[in-house]
Amino acid sequence: MNSILKQDRFVTGVIIGLILPAVVYFLFVLSMEASGNVVTSTISEKMQLFIIAVNAVVMRQFMVKREQDNIGRGILLVTMLGAVFHFVYYYTNWIRP
Repeated sequence: MNSILKQDRFVTGVIIGLILPAVVYFLFVLSMEASGNVVTSTISEKMQLFIIAVNAVVMRQFMVKREQDNIGRGILLVTMLGAVFHFVYYYTNWIRP
């Protein structure tokens, strides 16, 4: 796993950008269910914005600190697509009635 992160590949960044938010959201839902709370639409929306921010922080880590621009670009692509999807879904009427 460590050798994969040493290679500066765009595909690696896309994979990280997809898996990291899924894991964070899954852990969030598990913790909410374990505490007996219900995940409402408002809570889910806020959590999605938090996950976009987490992806941005990880992207910065790869691009600035580790100087792995291709991995950072892959994470950036997924983060931007997630942000656009979030905006379209929650703030327009294109997807949901």
